[in-house]
Amino acid sequence: MMSGRETAIAAATERLERCYGGGDCDWDLFYAPRLERANFASRYHLVYPALGYFIELKQRPDRAAAVRPMLDAMYRGLLTPRVWRYWHDELGETTWPLQERNLTYAGRLATFVGFYIDAFGEPPAEAIALDGRATTYSALSDSLWRQMTQSPSCGVSCYHHQSMVMCNAHMLINNLLHDRLFGTGYAAANRAWLATVDDHLTTVDGGAATFFYGTEPNRAAADRTRRSVGADIWTFFLMSGVEPDRAQDWFEQWQRNVTYEAGRAHVAISAEDHAMEFSSDALATAWAFCLSKELGQTERARLFGNTLRRNVAAGFEADPLLSGLYLLGERLEAGAFRRLVAG
Repeated sequence: MMSGRETAIAAATERLERCYGGGDCDWDLFYAPRLERANFASRYHLVYPALGYFIELKQRPDRAAAVRPMLDAMYRGLLTPRVWRYWHDELGETTWPLQERNLTYAGRLATFVGFYIDAFGEPPAEAIALDGRATTYSALSDSLWRQMTQSPSCGVSCYHHQSMVMCNAHMLINNLLHDRLFGTGYAAANRAWLATVDDHLTTVDGGAATFFYGTEPNRAAADRTRRSVGADIWTFFLMSGVEPDRAQDWFEQWQRNVTYEAGRAHVAISAEDHAMEFSSDALATAWAFCLSKELGQTERARLFGNTLRRNVAAGFEADPLLSGLYLLGERLEAGAFRRLVAG
């Protein structure tokens, strides 16, 4: 008889295989976000579950033949209009979606392709082609790095010319990844964005959130209306691949946002963040599960995992993202994400 953990892993694995294993994404099985520019958007249901597969391939290279077709389906999904049309339809932007800014999409697409090259020695396609134009992984990475070095915030903005801590964590990751794959020196620019985080975006008033998660337009100064516990824990996990000691320190100081009770742990976010689809209790708890596993915090991870497993068999409302994060957490071991990024 399988344990509860084994049953949950099997259920989540089967669910993701239905989403990605049919040659193309089965969008009927995906959560339909109210806004594709927001944080339950289709791109997140592709990029973050993919991390679990990339971690799995590091641990079990013999799984490549089974896993690669699903990653190929995810890549094709990332290039469908459903994923990137928000740039035009919701934000009214007229430029090509990979031309400038739009780090929320471009940065995550870049890291996906970079991890794919690391796994298989070649990109999923010769060129990244969408909306009548094409680029390459290296050209996209160079464009993002150049924008970063020329920006008043020392980061790349998503939209409205504001730079976000969650998205620029992907920028830091991609700079390290591209340097490792192609011998560039992009990661030297990471220090300037980290200085922006330290000097402008870290809160000091003792509130729940660690960060003001966005800058003012075209400035390094924080937009002080933007803080979120959900943004924090998301950022902590991504930053654990770049600055693991910082991520651990932030997480320790952030424990006021975790409720531990009856053999479980969870993170509660604000009603406002729920209403605007910025985050959810389940999503924040899933990121905390992944971070605890990455940091080697076995007991905390067990408690967060216990909370998530109550819903894995039936599935989460925000699937496949949450089932994908659950599997990522189960596959992680101490330092695995850091090794995926830095080698």
